[in-house]
Amino acid sequence: MTNPARLCFVSALLLTGCGANTMAQEWQLNRLRILAVRSIPAEPQPGDRVTFESLVYVPTGQSLEGVLWFGCIPQGDIGFGCTFDESALAELEGLDPRTTDPTELAAALEALEEAGFIGFEPFLAPAWQVPLDALGGLTDAQRQEGVNAIINLTATPGFEDGSEPDSADIEIAYKRIPISEAETPNHNPTITDVQVGGPGFIEGTGSADDPLRIKAGQTVTMSPALSDDAIEDYLYTTSTGQPEERTEEPYCSWYAEGGQFDQNISLHPNLDVEFTAPDAEGFTGLVATVLRDRRGGMAWKTLQIAVE
Repeated sequence: MTNPARLCFVSALLLTGCGANTMAQEWQLNRLRILAVRSIPAEPQPGDRVTFESLVYVPTGQSLEGVLWFGCIPQGDIGFGCTFDESALAELEGLDPRTTDPTELAAALEALEEAGFIGFEPFLAPAWQVPLDALGGLTDAQRQEGVNAIINLTATPGFEDGSEPDSADIEIAYKRIPISEAETPNHNPTITDVQVGGPGFIEGTGSADDPLRIKAGQTVTMSPALSDDAIEDYLYTTSTGQPEERTEEPYCSWYAEGGQFDQNISLHPNLDVEFTAPDAEGFTGLVATVLRDRRGGMAWKTLQIAVE
């Protein structure tokens, strides 16, 4: 099955409501995972064009066939998920971005956009135009707080043995994006580095060419360093309509292919964790940390480790 055909396959799963893996919370990386999603800008206004980035973990023996993106502003008080126009999703059938006539492709994409389709990686990078009327009907105070858009991602794996994925292999994640006219809109934070030290650490930067070399079974400390503007002060409107100054309180979620953390969630200002390497010499794997600022902003850093 080709990549474009998998687009149709995944859309069929969405339409039939087949169960799929939801965004897991455990730290161990042992299956296809969507670990983080961020929008750029982090808190857009009506009319803004928004682009997206994601951190997807793909285990050994698998490939990432594609990531299907949808987005919407739920109606009423719906806080989770969107309803898509099935007739528009039929446009996915036979759609191959590599061979479809550009005019036909443009027409198909226009119909899909009306249904909430915003991208299919690696062929179409996800992007979304916030509707101009996204805050329509709200008071000035309510426009400061805004509304939440919901972004839906569906990642489909490929297998080295050529077998086809089923619903249990599909990874689904949801991302809330605030849309507002806030005086202090949110921005994505930045992790500038992850500092590693302790008696178990040998050397290395964590890149693919220069992995962190750690002694087997030994413990190291991992400390994420944030940019100076990563923690923002902002105005929050209380339930009584009064503005209140607040400061973000970010936290990190930690993930690894092997080894063990003393805690998989670390809270600012103590974002460091202790990581104990696997006992097996020769082990190589991935460690990742995802920073969340509690307002929808995200940053992440991945590190390659090698156990000696």
